[in-house]
Amino acid sequence: MLRLREKGYTYPEIVSNLKDRGIRSRRNKEYYKNLLVNMMWKYRRKLERESKKKYSIENIRIDVNKVNKDKKYSRF
Repeated sequence: MLRLREKGYTYPEIVSNLKDRGIRSRRNKEYYKNLLVNMMWKYRRKLERESKKKYSIENIRIDVNKVNKDKKYSRF
């Protein structure tokens, strides 16, 4: 779907292409224009949200607690 959109196909053209090839949705339904538009919108929103995440080592904090030598290590 993404490749067809990049090539300049419209949503109705993509839907007819999918129907011609017998490709159905996860729930075994035929694709229609609004379904495809919503899927693409959600996908773009997901990509945008993921690109904004920042990971760095500075956000990690490690606390080291003293261990009583008389007691064995325990979880609690």
